[in-house]
Amino acid sequence: MTEWHLILEGRCPSRLNMARDLALFQSVLDGNRQGFFRVYNWDEPALTTGFHQKGFRPADTKLSIPVVRRPTGGGAVLHVDDMTFSIAAPESPPFTGVIGTCRKVSEIFASALKECGLDAKIQGDTAGFADVCFQRTSPVELCVRGAKIMGMALLRKNGHILVQGVLPLTVDKGLSMQVFGGAGGPVCRGIRDYAPRFSQEEFVGNLLRAFSSGTGISFLPRGYDDDQQHDRDNGKIDLRGQKP
Repeated sequence: MTEWHLILEGRCPSRLNMARDLALFQSVLDGNRQGFFRVYNWDEPALTTGFHQKGFRPADTKLSIPVVRRPTGGGAVLHVDDMTFSIAAPESPPFTGVIGTCRKVSEIFASALKECGLDAKIQGDTAGFADVCFQRTSPVELCVRGAKIMGMALLRKNGHILVQGVLPLTVDKGLSMQVFGGAGGPVCRGIRDYAPRFSQEEFVGNLLRAFSSGTGISFLPRGYDDDQQHDRDNGKIDLRGQKP
């Protein structure tokens, strides 16, 4: 059975989250891990942009929040109170190709959400471009009541794949309008808009069971401090908060 590192974290430094994901991905590329699954939140509101989005900035030019480029593609995401995750492993079944990988991840999250009483479904049509993540469409969107509830973006490199994704827990509608203005269209909803008593702890337990049963992967828990120290010692995490 394949064994991955499981990294469950709380609110992490917003300016360092992308650098940390990239450092962990590099550790998989270097053969130091078979794979990893990281779950985290943000210690201050931040905007992440897709790797190919050049110069995307908040609609309100007076708004001052961190703007950090992701190593993966996709559209802009406002992070306030999220369940953000990253996954990396060699690109092989069940994580093969962009659509295949997105479908498998969506299936895992859909199963865990259903265990929490939310009727999550995989829906979609043809891919549709937009500067804002939750305005983009794909054939394998995870939806609740017909609305996109999870965003995902991928990076493929040297036979390996990095997935970065986000499920908003709560959405700050005012801040969202400041960031996206009218270009963002209707403000997306968070999980707690559908289930006010949603328990993240319960969901994570369901998620890990769904992950293992759906992929055959088991997890090797490892402490955050030990894991971060490993990356710091190897110069793989930028403590100055620069963009990856």
